[in-house]
Amino acid sequence: MFKDQKDLIEDIEWGKYLRTVIQVHREVGRFNTKTREYEETSETAIYVSNFDLSAREAATLIREHWHIENKNHYVRDVSLGEDRSRIRISPENMSTIRSFALNVMRRNGVGNINEALYRNSLNYYALYGYQQFI
Repeated sequence: MFKDQKDLIEDIEWGKYLRTVIQVHREVGRFNTKTREYEETSETAIYVSNFDLSAREAATLIREHWHIENKNHYVRDVSLGEDRSRIRISPENMSTIRSFALNVMRRNGVGNINEALYRNSLNYYALYGYQQFI
């Protein structure tokens, strides 16, 4: 973590707001189903903040960000196909319906949204079994 490194940003106008720069290096082992082996990948992410942060505070904020990303955005994107959507007129209406569906499933303790969507597509009467559906 680097503190008060205004020189890291060349833009003088924005550089004066920079208070903390956080560098996170991640190493991840992903299982390749074709080769049946783990492949090591790594990446370095840079976060900037206009607040003074300790390393502990920065780690907490980064984990909270990724919790939301994995629990909500990734599910909306992969399971509900939000990025593939071709709806261009009032897309917020469909987004509201997606949020409603996720909220109902989460409220009913569904852990695997994709699996629940598949099960419900085979038997849509199962939807009436969710508590607080209406």
